[in-house]
Amino acid sequence: MRRLLTGLILAVIISTTPFISTASGQSVDKEGKAWLDACPDAAALNVTGLWKDPKWGVISLNQHQDSREVVGSGDGWDISGVVSGNSVCLLFSSHDRVAYSAKLTAEGAAQLSGEYVKGLLSSSSKTKPMRLVKLVK
Repeated sequence: MRRLLTGLILAVIISTTPFISTASGQSVDKEGKAWLDACPDAAALNVTGLWKDPKWGVISLNQHQDSREVVGSGDGWDISGVVSGNSVCLLFSSHDRVAYSAKLTAEGAAQLSGEYVKGLLSSSSKTKPMRLVKLVK
């Protein structure tokens, strides 16, 4: 019985670990906003549409005309961000907590390439590549 109870407790801890790490991350409204503010240029492109990455699946982004602000969703995450010049800075969050951030640059009208990281991207971050390809309707 003791072994069963210990195993059950361990299973609960392991299954809730991803939620705990996301819930204890940086706030979208505070640290996330400050990170996005560091992407200050006027928007030179519009990223509205459906985008696909092999790891992230299909991501939906919406940017109102004449706005830098981007909102969307994908792979179970809420997405917010800004377009800065020919780049887009994105936050992937859940319950107002930043899980990942990405900075991508346009390579033509149908491709965004760059990097992402768990938490907020900085110059010392160990990044992974991200490549979004726009899906044509």
